[in-house]
Amino acid sequence: MAFSFKSLFSRKPKADRPLVVTFTGGMGAQIISAAVYFSYKDAQRPVFADLSYFDEPERVAKEGTPGDCSHWSWQLEAFGLTPDSFLPAPFPRRKKEFVMLNDGPEKLSLGLNGLSDASVRKRFNIDLNLDNLLPDGFSASYLCIHIRRGDYVNVATHLVPDDAFVDLAKKFSGLITRLAVISDSPIGAELRQSLSGLFEESVFLDQIDAFESHRVMRGARILICSNSQFSLVAAALNPDAMVLIPSKWFGEENNQIESSLRSICRFQLFTH
Repeated sequence: MAFSFKSLFSRKPKADRPLVVTFTGGMGAQIISAAVYFSYKDAQRPVFADLSYFDEPERVAKEGTPGDCSHWSWQLEAFGLTPDSFLPAPFPRRKKEFVMLNDGPEKLSLGLNGLSDASVRKRFNIDLNLDNLLPDGFSASYLCIHIRRGDYVNVATHLVPDDAFVDLAKKFSGLITRLAVISDSPIGAELRQSLSGLFEESVFLDQIDAFESHRVMRGARILICSNSQFSLVAAALNPDAMVLIPSKWFGEENNQIESSLRSICRFQLFTH
């Protein structure tokens, strides 16, 4: 799908009270929260950050434990951002004096709208020299596939299946010669074989951290996302890439985000 993040949603929190943006989750979620914060700050609107999530120590959930979700530490240092980069919420004043922006479609929409602004994106500038991660010459032009697994399998209502990524990769195998596959779980031999046979060069990266994965996605010429904030944020910060996102993100009980994404797509990819 080809789409623009700028008009994803139009509703904004009430302007008569200061906004408090809650920070939670891993790198993708933290970037979304930071983007909302900086977009409000740049607009000179009153905004604060609730960083109480990070009072608890990091704990990485074991894949395959239903309902168990990781609790992440601060992951924005790589962008030169520390907790001190954000004005803390002036609690314990009464919370009704503020508009609390918690996780959900509204925060995601405001964050993506924020990342459509160059002044916000520049706060997440990174070095895209990928020589330490990719073979010589590889980074000139490559297709990147992000396969979201890890602890996400414990809580996801929908996972994009491996064969969907293979079918989509086939569409590009005659157009681009290099493939990088990223996953937060070990990439099995069968999937490696199916994908590597389609391209002249392939690399499979399932032993790198979140920031290195983020760098590889942001360096891609074509980016195939999972139904993941992490993918979507990398896409928003890689405006030169051709980006493809899943048409299905959640189980049937929650389709607010995916219906909104579909409404702004100018094209949809037809697959057999």
